[in-house]
Amino acid sequence: MRVVIVYSDNLKSEAQSLKDDIKTRWSDAEVNLMGVYGKTDSFSRYQVQLERSILYHNNVSTDNTTIINLIEERL
Repeated sequence: MRVVIVYSDNLKSEAQSLKDDIKTRWSDAEVNLMGVYGKTDSFSRYQVQLERSILYHNNVSTDNTTIINLIEERL
């Protein structure tokens, strides 16, 4: 299973926390973090993909349990 977490600089700690929780739940998961940076300080992006499907996309993160539940629903 491959999960990609796309995040802006202000959401880096949330992305790392989600990666850690996914690896705890599925030790064999491949989790890639991809930082993106906008032209202004107000730029914010948080997106989680399972393989090629987008599970979550918003300007703010959500709790890790919600994302893990979304992954489980798709498996």
